[in-house]
Formats: sequence, structure tokens, C-alpha cells
Amino acid sequence: MHNYKKGKWLFCLLVLTVLTGCAGVGKKAPPNLSASFTTVTPPRAARLYQKAEDSYRAGNVREAMGLWNRVINEFPSTAVSAQSMNRIGEVYLARGRLELAARYFNYLVYAYPSWNGFPSAKLNQLKVLARTGKQDEVMKEAMPLWRRAKGHPGVRLGLAELMIGIYNSRHDIETAFTWCAYGFSVARTPEQMQALTSQTQQALASADERVVSRLYGKKPSGFMKVFLDFRADQIEMASGNKNVARRQLKQLLAQNPNHPLSPYIQAAIRGTGVAVAGIPFNPERIGVMVPLKGPNAVYGDMVIRGLDMALSNWKSSHPNEKVTLDIMDAGLDPKTAVRSYNELVRRDGVLAIVGPLGAQANRTVIPLADSDGMPLLSLTQKENRAESDTFVLHTFIDSRNLVKTLVAYCRDKLKYKRFACLYPDDRYGQKLAQIFAETVQKDGGQMMASASYHEGITDFTAPLRELTKIAKKNAPLMDIYGTPFDALFIPDEVSVVSLIAPQLPYHNIVGVTLLGTNLWSEPSLLEAGGVYVNHALFATSFYPHSTNPKVQAFEKQYRALYGSTPSYLQAQAYDALTMLLQARSARGGVASRNSLFSNLLEVAKHYQGVTGHYIVGPGGNLLRQYSIYQVRSGSTVKVYP
Repeated sequence: MHNYKKGKWLFCLLVLTVLTGCAGVGKKAPPNLSASFTTVTPPRAARLYQKAEDSYRAGNVREAMGLWNRVINEFPSTAVSAQSMNRIGEVYLARGRLELAARYFNYLVYAYPSWNGFPSAKLNQLKVLARTGKQDEVMKEAMPLWRRAKGHPGVRLGLAELMIGIYNSRHDIETAFTWCAYGFSVARTPEQMQALTSQTQQALASADERVVSRLYGKKPSGFMKVFLDFRADQIEMASGNKNVARRQLKQLLAQNPNHPLSPYIQAAIRGTGVAVAGIPFNPERIGVMVPLKGPNAVYGDMVIRGLDMALSNWKSSHPNEKVTLDIMDAGLDPKTAVRSYNELVRRDGVLAIVGPLGAQANRTVIPLADSDGMPLLSLTQKENRAESDTFVLHTFIDSRNLVKTLVAYCRDKLKYKRFACLYPDDRYGQKLAQIFAETVQKDGGQMMASASYHEGITDFTAPLRELTKIAKKNAPLMDIYGTPFDALFIPDEVSVVSLIAPQLPYHNIVGVTLLGTNLWSEPSLLEAGGVYVNHALFATSFYPHSTNPKVQAFEKQYRALYGSTPSYLQAQAYDALTMLLQARSARGGVASRNSLFSNLLEVAKHYQGVTGHYIVGPGGNLLRQYSIYQVRSGSTVKVYP
């Protein structure tokens, strides 16, 4: 007991000496306490220290400081005493009381050399020195501390960040970049990686081609080389070679989807120059945007049924994976679409979005998703084919490729040369008629005539007469007494086609093959059209009565659940979510939305779903194989491929 009291008295004297400014860096150090130091924490000391921590967290700083000081005074030569002193110093440092903070850290460094927390105290001491303008001293002691802090990744990370800041302030790009590499070698959490990424970006912000070249010459790791590649592309873009730079950036992004620099690369590709921040990330939640109200709600319900089937099947085969769908209204107006999108992204932090379903919502949401780096599996056809959406996969049927498949079959297999089109005078009909005419002409065929009809009519005499009149006017003289075209394209629903087909013979339109789209894939075509649709051809990506085992299983399951036959809309939703879930689990899971989108492109390259075989074409566009079916004597037969 006598020795303990003597040690306690000596300790208090030393603390008093240091804390009144008689000891410090550059002055004679007080004797350390190595001889009597112990890592054993007395129970009372543990209780006092914990009470101090609780008080500090509750906002009662004065009480916490008093309790830490009691630990220091009552239990000298213990690790908990050193820890308490370090905590007091950290409080003073955080509050800008640098002189007081320095006294505590200085004493710790000299008096507790064997304390396990010594590297932390030393780092704090260097932080104080850096903030008081003594950066040269910090630079001298940095590497010795780095070596001593082996086994203390947090200290090493803090030291790296401190040194990056110092060298950045001195415009020493190369040394700052070296410390960036040190920092990344010990960083573990996404937050740590992001902070270092920001500092590395700052370090390289003023690097020109010569500096970048010198850094390349030091043979950085593949991870650090990405920063140099990005800076080189930035320089390329600034010099005016934007197309070259953007192509290189896309390649860099594709090769490094999980790199913490990827948001900056995305921003550069978009041309915003600003990486997206502040968006929560919840990989267990997937957003859905479909119409939930109004006249299109029925289509939204069809999509949801397909998604529910996909999710149910996925959970059955992956019982340990947690996935939920957040379903929002795509709406009839842009405001609803924007509100739903923002709630899914900024409130719920969804991993990706399936949708929107609807042209207006699609036009509204796609720019937002592209700006935020939010993967989007659109259920609406891409409108601008020249447009390159960085984070969007258009999973819906591509009418142009569908028509192209149909026309190519007619030209190559059936040797048809002359075509005509009868279409509904609405947005869909006008677009398909234009695509059909362009495709026929591009494929070397002759577009003999096009005529439109108004929605809701049942007597097609007027449009059929107009069609025949135009076709005969454009036909060679030898064909003027016969039907002047080989095939007639009608891009409308089965219910309308069943009205048009029986009226064709009355207008001397005979011996022609009727052509249709995926809208004809309903089984009712045979019953409604009867003999008048015999030999008709239609192209589609999904036919519910296909002989494909995967389609048969899907159709059987859907019928058991809902008592009806699925259409391409349910099937498309099923495939879209299945692809997304596969991408989510690929390569050991995803750490970011960019890695998800990269996985998605890989999955889509050879995906075989109920709506056909997929491939990813140039520019990241999703393409698929379309099948052609023909009506033959009351049944439907697949004729291509």
C-alpha cells in the first residue's frame, strides 16, 4: 500500500508538471511509467470510465471530464488511466483547445510507451502539431508511426488521411498519391473508401500529363491505376476529345464496376462532373413503377402478377436471400412519376427499379435514373434509338427489331416483294406503320400502300378502298387486275383483326398473307379470325402455347395461380425481375448499384427466359430473338427460328 500511494503521489506530480506546461515537445520528457504499468483494470476504475462515457454520450461533457480525471488520479499506471487521458485530449482537440489537447497527448506519448493505445495517442499528437503549423515535424514522424501502428488499421488510416491533407496543401501530388495508396491498404468500410476516394481526387485534380506519366512510371497497383486512368481521361476530355474520352470512360467503368471511383466516372460520362451522393443503399429492396390507378391500372396489375411469380420462384430456390418489392404508381402525369421515383430512391434506397410502365413516365424517369446512377429495367419501349442510357435496360419488346424479323422472313423464305399496311390511327399504329414502311424499303421490298382507320369502327369499307386504290396506282400494269401486294401488315389487337379479315375478300383483297405483331399471340386469334386468318404470320417474343418447356412451365404455373392465360406483359415482367435477381447474386453479391448494372449486362448477354433469348448489343442495348408463328388449318405453328 505504501508503494501504491508513493506511485500515485509521483503520478499526480508528473501530471501537474505536464498540464501546467512545463513539459512538451522539444523539452525534457517526464519519466515514463513502464515499470509500474499494468493492463489490469480495477473494477471501480472500469465503472468510473463507463460512467464517463455514458455522460459524454448524453451530452454532459463536464461530468465526463471530471470522471475521466478521477480515473487518472485514482488509478495511475493503468491502461484505463491512459485511455482516460487520451479521451480528455480528444475532447479538447475536437473543441479546438489545441494547447490543452497537446499537454495530454504529450504526456501520454512520453509516460506510457508500453500502452497498447500508444499509436492512437501519437496520431492525436501529430494532429495537434499539424493544426498548429508544425507540419515539418509531422512529416518526420509519420513513417515511424506507420511502422509502429501495424495491427492498428484505424490509426494507420487516420495517419494516411492526415498526411494526404498535408501533402495536398503543399501541392506535392506524388507523395500525396503514395499516402492515398497507404490509406486504401487499410480502409475497410464504404465510408472510409469514399473519404479516401475524395482525397485522392483532390490530390490528382491539378495533375497534368507529365505528373500522371510519372505516377504511371512508379507502377501503382491495379486499384490505384484506376485513379490515374480516370485523370488521364479527364485531361483527354478537357483537350476537346470528348468522344474518345467518353468511350474510354465507359470502358474503364465496365472494367471496374465495384471501384469506389465509379460514381465519379459515371458523372463524367453523363457530363455532370458531379458524383451522386446522399442516396441510401438498400440491396434488399427493389422498386417497381407501374400504373396503379386510372384506365391503365389493369396493365399495372398484369406486371405485378408476373413480378410476384418471379419473386416467389426465386425465394423458393434461394431461401436465405431477403428481397422485397416496393410498388409505386407510375401515374398518368410527370409529377406523380417524379414523386414515386424520389420516394423509391431517396426514401427507400432501392437497389434498382423495374419500370416504369408507360411512355410518359418512361420519358420522365429515365433522365432521373441516369443522373442518379439508378439501374432501371424499363418496361416501355425505347423511343429514341440514338439515345444512349447509361443505367437503363429497355427490356420491353423492340418493335423495330420485331418488324425487321417479320419482313426478313417474308423476303427470304417466302420471296415476297410487295407489302401494304392497314393501321389504327393512334400513336401505336402510326409508329408501327412508319417502322414497317422503313423496314420494307430498307430490305429491298416495295411499299405499295398504307391506309389508316379510326378507333372503334366496325365497317372497314372506306379504309380498304383507299388502301386498294393507292396500291393499284403504285402497281405495275400487269398486276392491276389482281391484288397488288403479297402481304398486309395490320398492327392491331386480335379483336380488330377478326373484324377486318372477313371483309378483305369483298374488296378483292385475296391471296395475301396477313402479318401481325405480338398482339396476335392470343389464342383467340384462331377462333375469332377463323379461315380468314389462315396462313397469317405474326412475330412475338412470347407465345403462351409454345412447345418450349420453360414457357410451358410458366404458363401452367400462371394458369394455376390466376385461372387465365398469361400475355407477353406478365412474361416480360417475370423475365425482367429474374434477370435482376440473378445479377444481384452474381459474383458474390453487389456492393453498389454500378456493380449491379455491370452484373446485369453480363447476365443479359446470354439470358434465356420465357420471352426469348437475350443478347446485349453495341452501346449496351438489350436485344432479343423474335419467333414467327403461322396459322395453319386452325392451329398455330412456329416457323422461325
